[in-house]
Amino acid sequence: MDAGAEEAIVPALWSQDTFVEKAGGSEIIGQMWAFPDKKGRPCCLIPEATALFQERCQELLEGHRERMLFYVARCYRYERPQAGRYREFVQLGFEYLCPDPERALVRSRELAAGFLDSLGLRYALDLAAKRGLSYYLNGQGFEIRCNELGAQQQMTGGGAYREGAGFGLGAERLLLAMSMQGLLTALTAGTDSGN
Repeated sequence: MDAGAEEAIVPALWSQDTFVEKAGGSEIIGQMWAFPDKKGRPCCLIPEATALFQERCQELLEGHRERMLFYVARCYRYERPQAGRYREFVQLGFEYLCPDPERALVRSRELAAGFLDSLGLRYALDLAAKRGLSYYLNGQGFEIRCNELGAQQQMTGGGAYREGAGFGLGAERLLLAMSMQGLLTALTAGTDSGN
């Protein structure tokens, strides 16, 4: 999935303020594992990773006109566990930081769809999805859904923001979708037979 992108290391612990400011009134705020640190500062286990890139955008772009980053992050949300949706989960993500959010959005959608295509996964791309996170421009974004996942169909979500665009993909939902479509078994069988 890197497409020439650099790997970014994402910390598990961060200031609550980042998510309160960047995630706005979304349900994420109510699902944070939040607590004070030893100095009494409000911190949390990260509920998602894009807000971290938003906050550090200027720092990450220093000396660069544009930058593509990918990450694998453990994220935490206090929600009701169900198939493909857990309190601790892995978010795979891509962020394209640049002064042209529309170009970055097109590239992000291409990479997300291309990654799923490379796995042989069947999915539906919704280009008109309204994302509930305040950092997305006008709430515009995209979602990729897999019907086999039932009520929790969303597997990928992304959109454009002031300094670029990106997407996050839930690894557990990806594996569940692949399993339900029989792709995980086929992929494993191909690996075991030396193909």
